[in-house]
Amino acid sequence: MENVILIQVPKNKEIEKVRKKYDPNHKNFKPHISIVYPFPKTNPKDLDEHIKNSIKKIKPFKITLNGLKKSTKDYYLYLLVDKGEGTIKKLYKNLHRKLLNKYKNKDMPRYIPHITLGIFKTKKEIDEALKEIKKINLRLEFTLNKISLLTIDKNHKIKSTKGYKLK
Repeated sequence: MENVILIQVPKNKEIEKVRKKYDPNHKNFKPHISIVYPFPKTNPKDLDEHIKNSIKKIKPFKITLNGLKKSTKDYYLYLLVDKGEGTIKKLYKNLHRKLLNKYKNKDMPRYIPHITLGIFKTKKEIDEALKEIKKINLRLEFTLNKISLLTIDKNHKIKSTKGYKLK
């Protein structure tokens, strides 16, 4: 079992349609922005206290998802955070202090808040998908009121979810 901390994104038909077509993990996870990538199960009391301390000075804020980017490694396609990016990066930084400081995603040395829209096998596949998705003009706005701690099993199935409200 592992944990992950993320922002759950409201339903959006267009994003769902794109993820269903291009993201093999779309059935396991709803659209989300990962803040702390999978990390080993930790003492629940310590983790709870760490998360609460990490978010205590962050109030609810607006997020806009807008703009596409290909990953620098492999063939991932992202929908980027436009508005709210700075606050999400602050959450990321706060959460990666002390207890979780060794669980940064090594494949992403510079954290970029995003939703993964697709995972591809070749440059040609990702380029074709990018052309198609650009025509849709994906955009989503919402107010973030909470972050979520998920416990997942080895098959990446969600076992439990706990929310932490921003105040």
